[in-house]
Amino acid sequence: MRMLIKLMVMAITLNFGNQLVAQGPGEGHGPDENMTAEERATKRTEKMKTELSLNADQEKQVYEINLAHLIQMDKYREEQKALREKVKAEKEATRTKIKAVLTPEQNVIFDQKAEEHKKKQEACHKHQEH
Repeated sequence: MRMLIKLMVMAITLNFGNQLVAQGPGEGHGPDENMTAEERATKRTEKMKTELSLNADQEKQVYEINLAHLIQMDKYREEQKALREKVKAEKEATRTKIKAVLTPEQNVIFDQKAEEHKKKQEACHKHQEH
């Protein structure tokens, strides 16, 4: 379980770092989100061609590099999504097992504590967004 959590933290950290590098201020869930890797690579390469005055050979090489990178990032995002789902299922299974051991009174307290923890986490996430 600890290894799974460590892997999830690493995946999130890697993705977050990539998002910071790949995005400028205010960018994120924009129109590029629904584009294919090829379309995003073309768009990124066109911007670089203009900004860096790439010649035709450089443009082709940069496109291939961008495409390979974006395909890999898409793969990582899918793996991260699958890992989040596994972690969620594991947490729910553990919670169910614990609740089966507790008395009804203990379950009430357990649920209350879980709700308090959830609210603290939400407040923390809201604070981090600002």
